[in-house]
Amino acid sequence: MSLVLFSLLTAAGALIADGGTQADAGAFDASVPSTWTMSARLPPGSPAREALLAELTHEHPSAVGEVPLSREEALSLLADPRAELVYGEKTVAITAPSMLVKQRHDHLDLMKAFLAPERVEAGAAFARAHAGTLDTAEQRHGVDREAIVGILMWETKLGTITGDWFAFNALSSQAFFVELASAVAMSKVDERRRTDDTRQRQRVDAIEKRAHRNLVALVRQCKAKGIDALAVKGSWAGALGYPQFMPDSLRWAEDGNGDGAIDLFDFDDAILSIARYLAAHGWAKSHQEAVWGYNHESAYVEGVLAYSTALKKTLGRSAPTTK
Repeated sequence: MSLVLFSLLTAAGALIADGGTQADAGAFDASVPSTWTMSARLPPGSPAREALLAELTHEHPSAVGEVPLSREEALSLLADPRAELVYGEKTVAITAPSMLVKQRHDHLDLMKAFLAPERVEAGAAFARAHAGTLDTAEQRHGVDREAIVGILMWETKLGTITGDWFAFNALSSQAFFVELASAVAMSKVDERRRTDDTRQRQRVDAIEKRAHRNLVALVRQCKAKGIDALAVKGSWAGALGYPQFMPDSLRWAEDGNGDGAIDLFDFDDAILSIARYLAAHGWAKSHQEAVWGYNHESAYVEGVLAYSTALKKTLGRSAPTTK
């Protein structure tokens, strides 16, 4: 184990001792993910907990669709037993360098599966069933319907698989335990061989910052909509609904059926939201760059656009212009 990784584990143990919450933490062990809890990492009165409370409660005019919590609401949220859950082993798997290889292989496998004739036909049937909404999306945002359906197929198999992880806990696990998880992952020889400390540090920092930003956005978005933030389910990454929007991306969500509310478990809203997102991320200039904005994985981009092309052919529409 490198000195950097050993220091991470040692520092985590010191955090518990210095926080004076050994009794609350129980059998907390920085090297054993099954012992991790939120109160162990963010004990009452600790600087980290106070910093999170401040983020949840401060006014932020540019945060579209978010409403700050009162301090009492924020304290109640963090004191709720449901907030204690940490997806330790999953966070270790996410931070492991081998996850990058696995994700690419998974996307390549998905591309083969989704380009099968029956999957393309399923997408065509979906496009016909939602033709009116897809017409509106194309007219309003200039995004091909086939790409929208492709993303819905890729993200949730047309809404049939939306994730069964509690979004708050998935995001808080990554926001506050990613360093510990990385240390556990990198204690394995085969993982250390895949990268170096500098690159792993950069990746861990990126995961932590993204999760922290989305955790705060999730809670404040839920406050705005009167939703229990601890009950919302999504993917292991914290993505929500049929289009698997991250909470911080809800600024691009759109009311597709005109009922005055946005529900990403409603296909009209999901379709218009995807179209708006792709348009905002440069669809008119580059289809590849827009889909890359949705998911930073080249096999994902290639797969969604390949599916879009196959779907266009099935629907009898002209081939897309390559951008």
